[in-house]
Amino acid sequence: MLCKNYGLLIFGGCLFLFQFANASVWPLAGEELVYRNGTSASLIVSILIIVPQIVVALTAPWAGREAQNWGRRPLLLLGFSALTMRALLFAVTINPWLLLFIQLLDGTTGSTLGVLTALIAADLTKGTGRFNLAQGFVGTLAGVGASLSTTFFSLIAGNFGGAIGFISIACVALSLVLSFGFGCRKPCRQTTNSVRDLDSDGPNGASLAFDCSRISIWRQHARTLRMNSVTSRRRVEL
Repeated sequence: MLCKNYGLLIFGGCLFLFQFANASVWPLAGEELVYRNGTSASLIVSILIIVPQIVVALTAPWAGREAQNWGRRPLLLLGFSALTMRALLFAVTINPWLLLFIQLLDGTTGSTLGVLTALIAADLTKGTGRFNLAQGFVGTLAGVGASLSTTFFSLIAGNFGGAIGFISIACVALSLVLSFGFGCRKPCRQTTNSVRDLDSDGPNGASLAFDCSRISIWRQHARTLRMNSVTSRRRVEL
């Protein structure tokens, strides 16, 4: 059951917060660009949209390799941190040439999240046959976060200004980095051996996940010993 897979719930919550922050960054920036640059804004916006896609295409193979070497957690933290930096930089500048370099961070985030979403869903549902269900679950949470983002942060930007809107986005992204960096280890200690932790430190998965598996195996072994003991007592009584 998905409700018992704490690792998947945590990852889905992280994607919700990520999309809640990320979905409004470019609409707010595009609005500022159109307002300040007039007729030339369409070309600038097109270039700034294309550049991150090129970065994603070039860095996605690297992200896939390093996910096996570094592990899932460092790359996820890299992607979440890039969103925080990007929102803060958008808050202080709207220069088109500087935005071109800032958008490289969007490509980094896109490549890491795009690759790791499928990998982590596969890790967390290994042996359960619920990979597609898990992907649909986290994708739904991400979509809900994105749909709420544009309404929420557009209201903030409309009432308090674009800079405050970007700072608010950066605060949400920073809370995501802190909560993921310090808070996602704990639930793994309460899961069964079918649940994998996100902190993968190599191609064979996370050391903490192995600890969770060992704990689960010990519990099963103890349960089996208790059942055998009860059965032996009944036989002696008979």
